[in-house]
Amino acid sequence: MKRLSLILIAVLTAACSHSTGGGVQRLPDLPEPVSTPYVMVLNGELTLFGGHTDGFLLSSSAWYLKNGAWHKVPMKYPHSHGFCTPLPDGKVMLGGGSAEAFGIGQSWGVEVYDPSSHSFTPIGVLSRKRAGASALALPDGRVLVSGNWYAPDAMEIYEPGKGFSFLKDVTAQRNIPFILASSEENAIIFSGLDNYGKPSDGTVDRLQGDPFHEPLLDEWEVLDTRQADLSIGDYSYLVLARHRGSHEFGIIRIVGEQFSLLETNQAIPTNSEAGGYIWSQLVVDRSRRSAYTLGFDSEGNACFAGICYDPIFDGGKAEVTLTEIDAPFPFAEAFALLPDGRIVLPGGNSISQAGEIPVANNLVTSREVWAYRTESLPKFLFPWPWAVAICLLLLTAGAFLFLRKGAKSASTQEVEEIPATIQLTEQLSKTIEEEELFKQPDLRITDIAARLATNRTYISAIVKSLSGDNFSNMINGYRIRYAQKLMLEHPEKSVTEIAEESGFSSRSAFYRNFKEMTGMSPAEWKKPAGH
Repeated sequence: MKRLSLILIAVLTAACSHSTGGGVQRLPDLPEPVSTPYVMVLNGELTLFGGHTDGFLLSSSAWYLKNGAWHKVPMKYPHSHGFCTPLPDGKVMLGGGSAEAFGIGQSWGVEVYDPSSHSFTPIGVLSRKRAGASALALPDGRVLVSGNWYAPDAMEIYEPGKGFSFLKDVTAQRNIPFILASSEENAIIFSGLDNYGKPSDGTVDRLQGDPFHEPLLDEWEVLDTRQADLSIGDYSYLVLARHRGSHEFGIIRIVGEQFSLLETNQAIPTNSEAGGYIWSQLVVDRSRRSAYTLGFDSEGNACFAGICYDPIFDGGKAEVTLTEIDAPFPFAEAFALLPDGRIVLPGGNSISQAGEIPVANNLVTSREVWAYRTESLPKFLFPWPWAVAICLLLLTAGAFLFLRKGAKSASTQEVEEIPATIQLTEQLSKTIEEEELFKQPDLRITDIAARLATNRTYISAIVKSLSGDNFSNMINGYRIRYAQKLMLEHPEKSVTEIAEESGFSSRSAFYRNFKEMTGMSPAEWKKPAGH
């Protein structure tokens, strides 16, 4: 009967690939209307930077949500259409942006926000005026900047204590490019639009080395995600894209410098009852191995697409789940992921009609802040009578088998499975801890399943019961605890040595996971008050 229950659950799960939006919440309104701010969660606080307000005027304010209220922090410069990038020490660098209202011109100023003191500190000016730029913090403390709008582009570099300086020319001019680390020493730069808003080609620039051409980018236009964290692993990313010919939407997977189209069990839709969906932004939730994108149709109706990418690590297809939102969202072009898994949409624009797609009215912005909980109630994709019929058929078959086998035999099987599960749990803990398998950078759940002669489903369920989390996060927890032990016992070891001995594939992966799990950088944790 237990196996029959599992079969029923599998059938219902397969039937439930479309959801209704039961998880929408209204958060406290902003004191001032805003659209297209940069959105981050810093020290557990939802934080907004810049953007523009009513009348398409530039905003020079940052806001953070604490104790149910919004608190304002004046910025030194407006950074609407600028860049905003997190730094390894937990601070945030903001630079450039439009010089005037209506998104006109470019600006010079750069500043750093410290979430612990809620203050901004100016750190200098760019080597050239920029709007539509992106930035990436490098492992050595430098920051790479590229991209521009209606002005020439080039790469420049920020070095602490030295400021910004020209690095080298780019092969292709770009607006809001993706700048992604492709290895510990290198990064790639590409975009969907050039610095005048025209389609760009498939040229990919490198921080180090010659550029290369990626044919997939000729076919698919990558869509601006305001440089959100798109990482699904070390030097592995998901990027939202639109087909240049059919206008279908899809996800491009990038591993190092290799580009491929993510295989999914169903397409991200381009049509709704009210017309075509347009999709914008993408956020990645690594703890749930899912990504989310937001779409609006021509009447302003919102829809979320969830992309569970966990199956791709075992050669399967990513699973797309669609959720229609029954709430009057403004047209939000910026959103972020909260630590509890909710997606938050602050501010936004009103929507005006233009043909079959909505157009954001930048002159009218919103104070509203909405949150969407991704664990929504399911709705059958195919007609419910079929689902009921299949379930009744399985129940009938199960009852027949149960009567044939006998209640005593079935009960005995249930009792025998309990100690077997306990034994497997003990074997799992013993294998990981005593053999220190977490030190293997490429350790996967399938490796553990093969070692214990079981399957990844059982291992995943046991890990969930043991840690309340997924396999990847549990293993990283072992690695972080081991790294802390090394830092205390061997203070002479470098960060790179600690990262390698703890099982991380790179120093940057160590920094990122340490910060996520402890709320501090390794250097902060090593201070006497940090442990």
